[in-house]
Amino acid sequence: NPPPSPAAMAAWLSSLRKRHGKQYAAMQHQMREVELYAERQRGYADSQVEDQEREVKAQREEEERLAKEREEKERKEAMAQRRAELLESLPDEPEAGGDGVVTIALRFADGRRGQRRFDGDEAMATVFNWVDATFEMERERVELSTMTGQKKFAWGDVEDGDMTLADAGLGKMTGLRVAEIEEEEEEEGEDENSESEDSDED
Repeated sequence: NPPPSPAAMAAWLSSLRKRHGKQYAAMQHQMREVELYAERQRGYADSQVEDQEREVKAQREEEERLAKEREEKERKEAMAQRRAELLESLPDEPEAGGDGVVTIALRFADGRRGQRRFDGDEAMATVFNWVDATFEMERERVELSTMTGQKKFAWGDVEDGDMTLADAGLGKMTGLRVAEIEEEEEEEGEDENSESEDSDED
């Protein structure tokens, strides 16, 4: 058989298109539906993963928050117990005007004041214990200085108990300013120490 002419071929294709046009359109619609379904499935899977990640993150943050609250509660309880013990361990005040008796007057940045007598041979650390137990300022974060600022004392200077009030040069009536050491200053001091250690190693 001779091949059909171009006109005959075009007419045949046109008739096929008319005859199967609905089926072709249905097939295209079905393919689009399949693609949309696949996209929805991928989106659903992605959203599930994101939801799980959010839940894990939220749970981790909640656990961290509870852990911090628990640590803070335990720290406060331990601090309260320590202050009760420190208050109990404070020596009795000696009689005013006795030999070697030192009267210490405290001035706080917030306007509070305190006064107490100690024996001159009492450890300087006892003054820090008094500040901690009575005025609820952690002795490790307290700095005591004379009114002129010529003498300053920190817990690290006296915690071994070797320095007495007489050794510190405190007179019979001594006024001390009480300041709280900021955490930033402590961190800067640690950084400087680490840098100096690194330089020594070099």
